Amino acid sequence: MATTEVRKSILKKQKIVEEVQDKINKAKLMVVFDFTGVDANSMADFRKAIKRKDAEIKVIKNTILYRACTGTPLYDKIEIFREPSAVVFAYEDVVEAAKALKEFLKESESAKVKAGLLEGEYVTAEELDKLASLPSREELLAQLFATMQAPITNFVRVLNAVPQKAVMVLNAIKEQKEKEQ
Repeated sequence: MATTEVRKSILKKQKIVEEVQDKINKAKLMVVFDFTGVDANSMADFRKAIKRKDAEIKVIKNTILYRACTGTPLYDKIEIFREPSAVVFAYEDVVEAAKALKEFLKESESAKVKAGLLEGEYVTAEELDKLASLPSREELLAQLFATMQAPITNFVRVLNAVPQKAVMVLNAIKEQKEKEQ
């Protein structure tokens, strides 16, 4: 009977590992962070905030997380799997998720980013900090649109300037002829 329970436990853990591997494969950004010193209320608030960014947070046992990271660049970084770990999985806007995590970690002195995966590539805590400082997708699109629109706007201004100058010249000629009379 004891062996049956052990088998069930092993199968249950294998299923959890497979679920985590599926999340790793789907996520554009995965960040492993140490949540030591974070109270439950703060974590619950962060869960709600991160969910609005099309991301999720999971607290995962290090042994399960290590097994789930098999075949990823994180697998070789054994030091990541030492302290308690929580993982943020971002499925869409990676910058917004990184910003939310950075803001959350500012509140806690002991919690810190360990490392992560961005599009399957290993990223350090410093690189994730740089990612969080980038403008959001909407801001980048607005900048791109403004840059694309600038030549057209300048061209229209040049076209408007030609008739304006012609009118100004004609007006100056008119004023000069009126003075001569």
